[in-house]
Amino acid sequence: MMADNMPRSVGFAVLWSTMQAAVQWRLLLLWLLIMAMPTVAVVLPLWQMLGGLLDNSVHATEWARHFNAVMFTDIVLALSDHAEWLGASAMIGVGATLLLSSYLNGMIVGSGRAGRALGFGALLQNGLIEYGRMFRVMLWSLLPYALVIGAWKVGGNIADKHAENAVLESQANLYAHVIQVFVLIVFVLVQSMVESARAAFIADITLRSATRAMWRGIRQCIRRPVKTVSFYVLVTLAGVVLATLFGMARIHVTTFGVVGFLFALLLSQLIVLTMGWMRTARLFALAEVARTVVPARVQAEYR
Repeated sequence: MMADNMPRSVGFAVLWSTMQAAVQWRLLLLWLLIMAMPTVAVVLPLWQMLGGLLDNSVHATEWARHFNAVMFTDIVLALSDHAEWLGASAMIGVGATLLLSSYLNGMIVGSGRAGRALGFGALLQNGLIEYGRMFRVMLWSLLPYALVIGAWKVGGNIADKHAENAVLESQANLYAHVIQVFVLIVFVLVQSMVESARAAFIADITLRSATRAMWRGIRQCIRRPVKTVSFYVLVTLAGVVLATLFGMARIHVTTFGVVGFLFALLLSQLIVLTMGWMRTARLFALAEVARTVVPARVQAEYR
């Protein structure tokens, strides 16, 4: 009887459709604008500080065209005198990003539940409606992330002990690499679990509890481990590859002149948009897996 109430397993072909569904220009534009808030809060003071150091230099034009190692070293030394201020500014930016991420996740969940591209008003409204639940999921995620930190510390201690007893340096490096792979696997599993918890709100529109969503994320990783981890990894790799390509192009573009500045700015924003697309596609893909562990009867009642 339970088998009849469960939807069929989802195939890998659904990945392409979820990636396409994640290309929603209104959602990505809002992602770009909202993520710009903490970025501007951190970058503007740093920009003013760099301007005070470089604007009046007779070599400013040359440095804008070409990288200069001596100039870079001097700037790093000058900024190190304000390390506390820069650290506080960075912490404010990270905190603001975390707070806004719940709002962005709420917009993604709202769009996923609707099954179509929403307008600006509906997206902003869904961000507010889902903010509390997404924020509580973020708080719950601190527990599995603590497991990652614990695995990293324990693995580091084990690697250090083996390194002390190792005869060859290659043996010590091997132990270190094994521990790094182990921690990476734990991190991917935890990330898949947390993202599946968020995706559970898309798969089941009757779900209201962040605690239940977290348990569903854990259950999904247990019952559909291959599909859950594979979908997470494949979408993440696609996003990372795109962001890397834009990043490499950005590195080779100088910001000298209006055209250079605008092109560099465009590439930087494409990196941010890629991250937004990756998060959206990932939640959409994991929601497809989540629907295979949600009784079909529950889905049918609310279609």
